[in-house]
Amino acid sequence: MRLNLGLIIGGVITFIFILVLAPTILSGAATSGASTSIGSFQGTKSINDLYPLLYYVAGIGIALAAMGMGAAGVSGKGPTRKKG
Repeated sequence: MRLNLGLIIGGVITFIFILVLAPTILSGAATSGASTSIGSFQGTKSINDLYPLLYYVAGIGIALAAMGMGAAGVSGKGPTRKKG
C-alpha cells in the first residue's frame, strides 16, 4: 500500500515540477529559436520548436504512468498489486 501511495504522490510531484519548469523551457526554446544563425539546415528552427512539445509529452507521460501504476495497485490490479 505504501508503494502505491508513494507512486501516486511521486506522480503528482513530478507533474507539478514539470509545470513549474515549463516557462524556463519555453523561454529557452524561444530564445534559441529567434537566433538566425542556429545552423545551416533549414529545418533546424522547426526541430527546435518541437522541444517544448516533447518536454510536455515526456514529462506528463511519466507523471501519469506513475500515478496510474499507483492507482492500479491500490485497486488490487497492475504491477504493484499486493500479492498473496
